[in-house]
Amino acid sequence: MKDKSRSMSKVVSKDGDFDRILQVLANRIAIAVEASRKEGDVADHERGLFFPPLLIIRDAYSAKASLPTLSLKPQDLPESLNKLIKSVGLSDTEVGLLLLAAVTSVDPRFEHFFIVLNNEVNTLGPTVSTALRLLGEDPSNPAARALLDPQAPLRSLGLIQLHRTEHSLGAQILDTPERVVRHLLGDTAIEPEIVNSITIGAEPILPRELLPTFDFDSPKVAGHLPFSPVSFGLWSRPGTAGVVQGQHWFLSQGFSAVVTYDCSVEAIPKEALANEFVFVIREAALRGLPVVVDARRSDAEVTRRLSELCHKSVVPVIVIYSASTQPESIRQTLVNLPMSTAAQRDAWWDHLDSGSTDRKTLLRLEPEEILGRITGGPSRKVGSASSGTMARKVNPKFTLDEVVAEEPVAKGLEHLVNRVKLRSIVLDEWDMRPGGIRGRGITALLAGPSGTGKTMAAEALAGELGVTLFHVDLSSVVDKYIGETEKNLEKVFSAAENVDGVLLFDEADALFGKRSDVSDARDRHANIEVAFLLQRMESFDGLAILTSNLRSNLDEAFTRRLDCIIDFTYPPEALRGEIWKRCTRGRAPELSGDQFQKLALLELSGGAIRSSVVTAAYQAATEGTDIKFGHLVEGARNEWLKMGRLGFPI
Repeated sequence: MKDKSRSMSKVVSKDGDFDRILQVLANRIAIAVEASRKEGDVADHERGLFFPPLLIIRDAYSAKASLPTLSLKPQDLPESLNKLIKSVGLSDTEVGLLLLAAVTSVDPRFEHFFIVLNNEVNTLGPTVSTALRLLGEDPSNPAARALLDPQAPLRSLGLIQLHRTEHSLGAQILDTPERVVRHLLGDTAIEPEIVNSITIGAEPILPRELLPTFDFDSPKVAGHLPFSPVSFGLWSRPGTAGVVQGQHWFLSQGFSAVVTYDCSVEAIPKEALANEFVFVIREAALRGLPVVVDARRSDAEVTRRLSELCHKSVVPVIVIYSASTQPESIRQTLVNLPMSTAAQRDAWWDHLDSGSTDRKTLLRLEPEEILGRITGGPSRKVGSASSGTMARKVNPKFTLDEVVAEEPVAKGLEHLVNRVKLRSIVLDEWDMRPGGIRGRGITALLAGPSGTGKTMAAEALAGELGVTLFHVDLSSVVDKYIGETEKNLEKVFSAAENVDGVLLFDEADALFGKRSDVSDARDRHANIEVAFLLQRMESFDGLAILTSNLRSNLDEAFTRRLDCIIDFTYPPEALRGEIWKRCTRGRAPELSGDQFQKLALLELSGGAIRSSVVTAAYQAATEGTDIKFGHLVEGARNEWLKMGRLGFPI
């Protein structure tokens, strides 16, 4: 214990302010102890252990003792405490309760003081009644007792803890968490439980002039904001720089820095949210700083709970909500942020890394996401979601240059790429969005017979755009239980909206088939699934490619919602020779142009040609040679027979 006291003395003497606090509190306790002594009391060594009935009766009849008023001036307090007082607006009595709760951690002598003052040997800190009496308050005063309510600042911020809660409030023991004690002594380290969840800074990653123009102080906005304390939400779509906007607003109000809290499902279990949020708000209160909460990756349950916590916060808070947040689940006022232009987002890239050239993306990236890409972080941080095993991730191996197609197909694919690249200008800046409920996503149908290159074209589109392809596994999506298919589809669509990639529904007519007349319950629920798909397509905000062998099987209402329809056909003879050549990938160096042209005479689809080349490659590998003309002929014969054809022409 002596070593601990000496260690604490060093910390305190460095600041110099706690010496005065300890002196005043010790003198006040000494006066209180002396005032509690009366003629006939038990010996000091028996106090708290022995309670003679006559003395209990005497004390019950005695009047309440009053203490002389002793006080601390603001200059007697450490700067860290004065900052906390200003940040939260603590009253003098609340400051006194905090100091009395913390004093035993600073100077162990006070444990003995409180044993005597509480008249109870097992108490090493002040009881609520003792603390209030030391501060000149009546323990029976409801206003004084209310200072220790769970929703009051001292407890809601975790500045004070109560022990022995099975006792009445007056008999409960006051204590202060070690993090608060260390802060009062000048330690600026962040609470270990939240060190990976928060950042504290005075310089946002982008200057304000690069952000979309938005006047927080305009009458239209300010009239809806409860400013005492500040607690409101920013409805942030991708590309609005919500976190940076919130940081800049607080800095413009005179705060020296901002605490930014990443409240994501991945970072913290739902059941631990409340405790972590208390740590974050307490850290901000101790430093006299506001909080920007990034809730864009939080699910609906976490978002609702977070809104409740922020609504009651005594620290200024701005919460950044995702575009999918339902306003009715939010207690705070929601303010809609303006969208950035394509030129502004280019300026973000230039500011964060002027040397970056790989800027391929389907999404309007947030500044944090751009920085993550530049530094090698995740490609999609904000709003990340997972579709589990329902969508297989494919890294594209080729681009549109490697797709051999007729001119109408090639132009259609080129138009689709341009539509994706230019949608920020057309939909956002020119405001050409078709209807209020339509998303800004793009949906295309690749229709045609099997083997004509629809799936390959989808992969090539993803490669051309420089993003990942997500191939939907229909066997995992379609469920025999009512309502489960819709839930699975919602997961897939949500994941596609929140990842930087292309969503591929192969053989889409299995999901997007025509609605039929209702003759039984199965028909009704099948129609409900199609209706859900149609509605979800309306609000989709990603790039979806659907393939179908039977375009006529698709629901007409669905085809009306498509942005592009590209019809694939069997390749003509002029293209089949080029397909044969590209499929060999340089592994048939001895083949002449005439031999490739001879192979082109075979009326095979692109998929069948590829299968023929793969079969030939296995045969060549078995023989340890390059691919020969004979290998390709045998591979083509194999495909010809698989198709049920007779009379192989070569």
